[in-house]
Amino acid sequence: MKARLITIVSLVLAVALLAGIPAFAGNMTAAELNVSEVDAGRQIDLDKAHVLVVNLEANPSTGYSWVVENVDGKVLRQLGDAEFAATKLLGAPTTQIVRFQAVAAGQTMLNLSYRRPWENVKPEKTFSINVRAKGALALQYKAPVDSTVIEASTEGSSVSVLPTAFNWCDSGYCTPIRNQGSCGSCWAFGTVGPLESSILIKDGVSKDLSEQYLVSCDAEGWGCSGGFFAHDYHDWKYITGEPGPGAVYESAFPYTATDAPCNPPHVHPYLITSWAYLAGSSGIPTNDAMKNAIYNYGPIGAAVYVGSAFQAYTTGIFYTTQKKSPNHAIVLTGWNDTYTYWNLRNSWGTSWGEAGYMRIKYGTSYIGYAGNYIVYP
Repeated sequence: MKARLITIVSLVLAVALLAGIPAFAGNMTAAELNVSEVDAGRQIDLDKAHVLVVNLEANPSTGYSWVVENVDGKVLRQLGDAEFAATKLLGAPTTQIVRFQAVAAGQTMLNLSYRRPWENVKPEKTFSINVRAKGALALQYKAPVDSTVIEASTEGSSVSVLPTAFNWCDSGYCTPIRNQGSCGSCWAFGTVGPLESSILIKDGVSKDLSEQYLVSCDAEGWGCSGGFFAHDYHDWKYITGEPGPGAVYESAFPYTATDAPCNPPHVHPYLITSWAYLAGSSGIPTNDAMKNAIYNYGPIGAAVYVGSAFQAYTTGIFYTTQKKSPNHAIVLTGWNDTYTYWNLRNSWGTSWGEAGYMRIKYGTSYIGYAGNYIVYP
């Protein structure tokens, strides 16, 4: 009996080997073959037991990402959506991860370009490798599971009666859309945006304030490699050489999308009275808390996770959740309860989304993370 069992197992192994398929493949998991910028121009041999994982530096908060431009789909296909590794700061550069699996034996060039998907311009940079697949992926593959857990606040609302739909932009209280370019300074735009709207609401005048002042003159080392909401610099904080705190006019310190030197002093014509997070710097406020803040104080700063779907948004209500850590600062200007979405103001220029805005469904992609409001004057 034992000899017969051994014979049967041997036959199964022999058949599997002849077919070019690992025995008991259904119970085995494919491994990852990782490549990065240093592998540009190389030939990569991809066997049946591996998934090709391309790891390239990117900054999704700028709208830029690696886009697959050319690959033979009969040899290689993308496995799921591109992902971005978690960051500690909003706007920080990170690693974009794009996975591919072989679908047949063959050879193909894999070409990617680093650009904003909605802009028809020359890419910032390119990446190419020659992939020689030895056959279709023969093993199961399980992508790493994201362990990010961010709890929404359970705090109640202080105002019981609110409109079912409200948007400060509908009344003309939103200043023109800005464009942060390739600098990871979304945090500065998420800081300046609420103040510009508050001045417009309270004083009836539209002012263009300097994001570059925050990028260049903060004491935390924040800049084009990321930061966080910096309302303190419009309230009480300033560095040596400056006469005091407060916002600076754009004309006095124009935006360059670089880590330009501060070169103090500057004139600071606008100060806020105070500011606060609605559920802490690492929590998501309740919908009611965010609505109350928008209604009572004006547009609020907040964060969201930007992935490939967010970048590709053109119009409509965005509801694709790619749950990674929040990585991008934006401004929320209003809401709509009938269709359950927020009005989101971005800093990627008017050619993105709905003239620079997005309608994003409640609860999507950690929208509202670190939500905060300012009090002006």
